[in-house]
Amino acid sequence: MQVNRTRTIQRGITATVLAVSALVIAACAAGPAPAPTARGQELPDWYLNPSAVYPDEVYLTAVGTGDTRRAAEQQAMAGLSQIFEAEIEVDMTTRERYRDIMTGSGTLSETEVELAQTTSVRSAQNLLNVQMGEAAVDESGRVHAIAYIERIPTGRLYVDLIEKNGEQVRYFLDQVRTSESPVRAYAWVSAAAIVATGNELLRDQLRIIAPAMGQIIQLPYVYEDVLQERVDGASRMRVSVAVDGDEGDRVGGTVRQALGRERFPISSDNPVLRVTGRVSVEEVALSDDFETARWVLNLAMSGPDGVELLSYDDQGRASAVTIDSAKAFAYRDVQQAVEQNFVGAMRRYFDSLVLGD
Repeated sequence: MQVNRTRTIQRGITATVLAVSALVIAACAAGPAPAPTARGQELPDWYLNPSAVYPDEVYLTAVGTGDTRRAAEQQAMAGLSQIFEAEIEVDMTTRERYRDIMTGSGTLSETEVELAQTTSVRSAQNLLNVQMGEAAVDESGRVHAIAYIERIPTGRLYVDLIEKNGEQVRYFLDQVRTSESPVRAYAWVSAAAIVATGNELLRDQLRIIAPAMGQIIQLPYVYEDVLQERVDGASRMRVSVAVDGDEGDRVGGTVRQALGRERFPISSDNPVLRVTGRVSVEEVALSDDFETARWVLNLAMSGPDGVELLSYDDQGRASAVTIDSAKAFAYRDVQQAVEQNFVGAMRRYFDSLVLGD
């Protein structure tokens, strides 16, 4: 697995933000018949008392207000999102890995793929089966709109995906127990923990949408046990680290810390994985106004048999008033590359073993 990327960095690093496409699916099941936009009339019942028109036992609703109908609908959808404030906090990396593993498995329907991508509901566009109802304009010209989710049809979609996720977790755990390779065993248990965590988010949402459905789901695993199996698997992944040209062990230390956060023990005694590489930070003449240091990083991870599993190459420049400051900035950039990109490449390698990439 080869990872090559070149960056040119001046004093700071520009952060890259991955914008995940948001999906809002219009449900086929119809709610109360939408009425034409009312203008200058007395505000309708669905605005004054939404539950009178959209009973709470059948719908989740939120009313939004804005200068235009579009703005009002967006605020209504944002109001629905606030209902789903997740009790389980999961980092974005885990969310993305869950999405990639489940959508890459080839076992989900189109609707389930879309639902698998909605494990975060912090923004309005991430809700599933949202429908827009009526809209009305008050005497001041402000537009009001209502958004709703039908509990039972949406709950059924969640139940189907949660149960399918549960079977996927069980399959992954079965592979752990039959795998003879510690590297592959860890890949399977890591994937099981990721999918199980994504499933907890879906179960959390289902408890809000259709509480009764959430109570009757039976999964073929215990979530806490899966997390513990992942920790136990990581504890067997001893890793040795050796980086040439590493002044003051800045890069090697960062690698060890990053691997420690993955729960991998660092040891040169019969390691399962070996991380080796080289780093160089050198002065380059680019301008009379500032000093510049160019850095090059090469890292590789190999398995117990010495076969290279992945390589990561990166480079960049950092500038400052003095060369010492420029080098300090360069090492900071190298450390960020290790923490964000090399570790990310390592996780993708493990996931690729599961997906067969």
